[in-house]
Amino acid sequence: MSINSTEKQELIKEAYRFGYFVGYKGHTEWISWIAKKKGEIYKKAKLLGVYNEVKSAYERGLEDGKARKTREIEFGLSKLEIKESEDKEKIEGEYEVFSRTSKITEPPEILKLIKSIETPKMLSLPKLLGKQE
Repeated sequence: MSINSTEKQELIKEAYRFGYFVGYKGHTEWISWIAKKKGEIYKKAKLLGVYNEVKSAYERGLEDGKARKTREIEFGLSKLEIKESEDKEKIEGEYEVFSRTSKITEPPEILKLIKSIETPKMLSLPKLLGKQE
């Protein structure tokens, strides 16, 4: 797998997780740092040629995060937090921790997007002709 392919896969995962965070926490996409981060992800996606996949992953994450929060509220597992304004660094730090949690599992659709950018094995050299170590 090439470095470029790995970078694309990681970007798709990052887009999903960031969307999930925004949806779960109920943040608005108009908050400056969220809009900036989303813009950076989309810009990188355009450069890597995976804009549609990244956009789809972000939107799916947004939906999944909102759905999980709603379920938790319905089951009384979470308190609905309403805050007028939060400290930017606190929210960004919260996202950094949140994005590394094992609670977020990418759904099959996101994993399919990641798989779709891998080079098919039939296009690679046979092991006999491949790299000699």
